[in-house]
Amino acid sequence: MIDRRFLLMPFLAATLYGCASGATGGGGSTGINGAGTFTLAPGESRTILVATTYRNIRICNDVGSSGTIEAAIGDYPAVSLQPSMCNNNMGQYGDRITIHNVSASPATGLYQSGGTKPLSRGGR
Repeated sequence: MIDRRFLLMPFLAATLYGCASGATGGGGSTGINGAGTFTLAPGESRTILVATTYRNIRICNDVGSSGTIEAAIGDYPAVSLQPSMCNNNMGQYGDRITIHNVSASPATGLYQSGGTKPLSRGGR
């Protein structure tokens, strides 16, 4: 007789793999991540769900980024960020960020919500 726990293992492995890999439903948004990095092609936009509750979120355009981005937290208006700049409105709370690359070059950056460990070099 086969033990039931062995039948459950493939299901759990597939479920956990889907969660860990950031599986999404498409539409330019990604799974919930308290902190991370992003890369945008010229003209590309993306919405990232950062938390399940409203948190203080910081967004930075990477020092090595080649382009300017526009970033919005929740329903707040977007701010323009040149390479090496971060949003200075630390009083803005939200559960998601929307970023748009307004330049003709690729842009990279990072984000972090309050309550997560500080980002180190490379966003890890």
